[in-house]
Amino acid sequence: MSKIVYWSPLHGQYQTSNLHITGLIMSLLHKKKVLMMQTQFSMNNLEGPLLGKKIDTISYGGGRIFQEIGLDAAVMYSRMNMLIGDTLERCCMTFPGTSLLLLPGTETRNIETFNRDICSSVCRMIGQAEEYVDLVMIDTSSGNDDLSLKLMSSADLIIINLTQYRYVLNKFFSEYGERLAGNKNVFYLLGNYDKNSGYNIINCRRKYGKYINKDNSGVIPHCTKYMDAQNECNILGMVKEGLRYNKRITKGKFKLKKYSLEETYYFFSQSSRSVMKMLNILSLNDSRFLVERSGA
Repeated sequence: MSKIVYWSPLHGQYQTSNLHITGLIMSLLHKKKVLMMQTQFSMNNLEGPLLGKKIDTISYGGGRIFQEIGLDAAVMYSRMNMLIGDTLERCCMTFPGTSLLLLPGTETRNIETFNRDICSSVCRMIGQAEEYVDLVMIDTSSGNDDLSLKLMSSADLIIINLTQYRYVLNKFFSEYGERLAGNKNVFYLLGNYDKNSGYNIINCRRKYGKYINKDNSGVIPHCTKYMDAQNECNILGMVKEGLRYNKRITKGKFKLKKYSLEETYYFFSQSSRSVMKMLNILSLNDSRFLVERSGA
């Protein structure tokens, strides 16, 4: 139904971990059917933290676990006009008790082959996949990557992943700010966020107020338990537990001082707030689209 593209101007902006937590909240808390995927040729860890073990240790009979599933298979079925709901799910990793689908990245090891066989067809494949899920969430390559920019141009929502480093912020807004100014489907997300920094979200909105405001920006705070869960490849279990406890705290059934860390509560509350803002933007854009289609 909707395509959300995660992008950053530079590598290392917590883009993948931001996608993980926002996607899991959308799936577990908001009951959306979410397809997570990535279009990067290398240097990506979308799958490992979700699968319960490090991705480089997973193999079957000397071959890779994703040999007959994943992005390569989905693109192949798309070319054959066979990427229907059941086929899409067979290309994905599923998780019991959730509506989450994980489409592993390419197994191609040659960049020329990747560009020829995958990049040329992946947009069509994503368009077909959108028919069977609520949200397609795509972890793209950073910077001026051709495929990333192409996906951004057709996205329902673009998540710009940034950190609180002045160099990163100034570089981004000087190079890309004017291109995105006034774009109603852009959301600015500060990852590994420290509320005590001078470059907190309130000050950033003041400094870069031409581009960001309260409605189109949010944060994913630093959280030690989340970082450990990523290292231990158990973010699904950690997020399930955290959302359950946060719900009890909000209802007054669980005292905060008895919860493991105030930091963890802050992490989930702010991450959930950012997700709500993203969904609001998608809802507003869908409403505008319906108005335009009806001529009202």
